[in-house]
Amino acid sequence: MLRRCLVGFLLFGLPLSVGCSGNNKTAGRVGVSGSVSVKGAPLADGVVLFEPLEKQNTSASAVLVGGNFSVSSANGLQPGTYLVRVSAGDGGEGKAPDPNVPLSPSGNNLPGSSKTEAKKPSIPPEWGAKSKQQVEVKAEGPNKFDFDIK
Repeated sequence: MLRRCLVGFLLFGLPLSVGCSGNNKTAGRVGVSGSVSVKGAPLADGVVLFEPLEKQNTSASAVLVGGNFSVSSANGLQPGTYLVRVSAGDGGEGKAPDPNVPLSPSGNNLPGSSKTEAKKPSIPPEWGAKSKQQVEVKAEGPNKFDFDIK
């Protein structure tokens, strides 16, 4: 009797369970990781975006922490070519707004007060809005990308 149950599972149950594995959320996705530096120094914080350039159904964004990023395979990318964009502030220290002075519509303190200096982006347009930077994500890893922005 036990033998018949085992044979029945092997003939019917096992093929069904294998067939269901295609519904796995990570099926076809791979993790990516790497680092971003600007002029040789790690970019302290920012975001790396991966936008599909072929017929992939995936895109991803990763937050930079200490210059490093990581996207797990659960949230990863399908193999193919992706456009890469990097965004971040300059990390500079602007003057803090005076809480006792009203702000203008642009968010700065009104004229005659200590104005807040706007932070300038430290990422050149060829890595941001006008990026043409591309990477090839492969099914067989590792998919580690280190970007050094000059």
